[in-house]
Amino acid sequence: MSSVRQIAAEAGVSPATVSRILNNDPDVDDGTRARVLGIVNRLGYSPRIGRRVNTILGIALPSSLSRDLGAFDGSIVHGASQGCRAEGYRIAIVDLASEKRPNEAFTHFFARIGLRAIVLRRLPGLDRMLDELASEQFPHVVIADRFDRPDIAWIDTDSFTPSVVAVRHLIEMGHKRIAVGHYRRGGADAQERVRGQRRAHEEAGSEVDDRLVVDMGALLEDGARVVDYLLSLPEPPTALYMTHSMPSLGALRRLLQRGIKVPEQFSLVGFDDCDTRVITHPMMTVVRQDSFDMAYRASRWLIRSFDERGGELLQETVPGMFEVSQTTSIAPDTPTRILPDGRIVIRGPVDE
Repeated sequence: MSSVRQIAAEAGVSPATVSRILNNDPDVDDGTRARVLGIVNRLGYSPRIGRRVNTILGIALPSSLSRDLGAFDGSIVHGASQGCRAEGYRIAIVDLASEKRPNEAFTHFFARIGLRAIVLRRLPGLDRMLDELASEQFPHVVIADRFDRPDIAWIDTDSFTPSVVAVRHLIEMGHKRIAVGHYRRGGADAQERVRGQRRAHEEAGSEVDDRLVVDMGALLEDGARVVDYLLSLPEPPTALYMTHSMPSLGALRRLLQRGIKVPEQFSLVGFDDCDTRVITHPMMTVVRQDSFDMAYRASRWLIRSFDERGGELLQETVPGMFEVSQTTSIAPDTPTRILPDGRIVIRGPVDE
């Protein structure tokens, strides 16, 4: 079991300085603080702060969550919980924005609430947070994002390859005008979904109409807005690839609300990070990532890394999948357009 004296000797400081750092004294210089906290976390030292439990893994979620966990966050919590259970640990949900004190070091904060390590996903301020966690060498892993850094642990999905396959699938069924709902605020993998659709067009020798690449948010109503915009164009698309899960559901719902037959009049490829596709009607054709599996792997790796200090960080890309179901079909002879007054027109381009 490591001690304050052992940490002090390795860091070349006094035990009193180590105690000041562990108690978040602001008068210690940043270089010394980072060096001591790095040793604290490398040795797995747990200061005695109240009644401590050393078998808890934290998972950080944003403060802005709705009343119910979304499918993605719920799947991550479930996967991490099962991974912890397999290793004899428990999971605790942490709201960093409201629970962490101003200027408090992460090592001190997590020790104060009894956490051994933290599982993260893309949150506001994540990059700054990761700089601090890496400098303190606090055990962590980021789910569904990737980083070109040797000091950040992460696990992510390759959505580029199945995105190429998905758009190729639409092209092979005769679709020439294929739109994309682009979620720009996602991590590296989210951007690769759009790059994948461009690659499919390049392989087919066709050009991407940038007017059909529509920025969107992450909500159901964002998917509805994408559909309304695209079907109002003078030359509307006949197919759409949505690169985020919730807007995918919103797009399908709006198509059906508008009286558009899916897939006979319009084909939709959605994105699914858990199992929401199986509860839609018709069942959605999707590009898939398995958020449960990523969280399960990440939590087990973190716990096992406590006994393998100095081992390689988890930096893994797992394969994504393309799954054909009931929302894609052969391109219609003519596109479907919705006029400003709500009337549906099924014919060629319509002048305003």
